[in-house]
Amino acid sequence: MTDLNTLIAQTQSSRGEGLDGLEDGVWNLVAQTQVRARERKLRFAALCVAAGIGGVAGGVSVPAVNQGQSELTVFSPRMAATPLDMRSVLG
Repeated sequence: MTDLNTLIAQTQSSRGEGLDGLEDGVWNLVAQTQVRARERKLRFAALCVAAGIGGVAGGVSVPAVNQGQSELTVFSPRMAATPLDMRSVLG
């Protein structure tokens, strides 16, 4: 049986540095992954804030004037949801 240290010494490393920088490389990858996760959370929070502001601004800016029925009310979503017998009554 061959000694393990002899086998390791005989194999040629594909990289010249060996395992010297492995731990630093792993910790760099972990740090990059954590930074990306934080950025993703920040983007999601910004999107939620923007949607909330848009919803509030849209709700505040809705015109309070009730416009009368126009001749195109037949094509409105409200009319499409009404039963067929009520359509002639509503106009």
